[in-house]
Amino acid sequence: MADLKIGTVILPRSETPQIVSRLTEFEWFHKIDSTTETVTPEVDDILLKAQQTFQEIDEVIKGLEIPREVGMLEILFKGTVFKKQNQELDELEKMVDDVAKKAPGIIDAPAKLLKEQEEYKKEITEYTTLKETLEVVKKLNIDLTGFGLMKQFYTNLFIVQTKDVEEIKRTLDNITINQYPLNTKEESALMVIGDVANLERILKVMRSFNANPFSIPDGVEQVPTKAYATSELKIKEFQEKHKKITKEIAKMITKIRQDILTLHERASVAKDVLELLRKPGGTKNFAVVQGYIPKKWKRNSQRLQVNGCQLLKMCQILNYPKRDQLYLITKFLLEHLK
Repeated sequence: MADLKIGTVILPRSETPQIVSRLTEFEWFHKIDSTTETVTPEVDDILLKAQQTFQEIDEVIKGLEIPREVGMLEILFKGTVFKKQNQELDELEKMVDDVAKKAPGIIDAPAKLLKEQEEYKKEITEYTTLKETLEVVKKLNIDLTGFGLMKQFYTNLFIVQTKDVEEIKRTLDNITINQYPLNTKEESALMVIGDVANLERILKVMRSFNANPFSIPDGVEQVPTKAYATSELKIKEFQEKHKKITKEIAKMITKIRQDILTLHERASVAKDVLELLRKPGGTKNFAVVQGYIPKKWKRNSQRLQVNGCQLLKMCQILNYPKRDQLYLITKFLLEHLK
């Protein structure tokens, strides 16, 4: 287990942008979240824009499954994606505006392709479930027109998540339930048979598991044999569309990978720094920033420079430009943790 030290920086709240920006350069500095209610309102609007922009870019990168870690060979031949720099608040605002301006030109096209891909995937899943359920109906020689409320009994077929089957059976313990696994394995068909007195209870329980009585969807032939044939054709159709758009996405990744990673890193840096700036601990006029640092990096943190002021482990009284104005700028409290 690594030896850690706690670093505490105390400084005028107005100067937190500089120190926080400098601290974020060091990957080995891990900030301790503050519970203070004192916020820095001038940061709020910029932070909100930074968070929204970062979220939009991050979702596209996740959808494209682009690794966010840059490989060693890529660093050697192309350089790193983006290096963190000392940023002033106005520079951070410009960075956020710049990222927000460039983002649509890079992420809109892949976002649209990802949305289409997800729609095709959903259609494939729905028609596959329909096909497999109709196979169960055919196997059991069930007449779908006979389902529903009868004089003394209620009978119906439900499609549920397989993981929920046991819970449904426990909840409807006095109801006859027959399970028929579908090929997807994630879903199962349940034949539920109960007396009329239990109708409301059955429907209420099934709705709680997001399951409704099975029916052939609108727009599909209501005759089971024809509906089965339609589902086979639709599955093939959407599989072809899914395959085609997946190839388009692969080409898109090659084209935009470097640009989107650079944009993502810039958005991440701005967001992280602004989140630290918005609500540092301390009082109305002084901010306190705490974090863990590895013991072996102690010297590095002590050499950290901000506006020519060196952060030392002992309290420092530094003379500011105004002759009689003295500020307590920094204090590092060092503790040994394991």
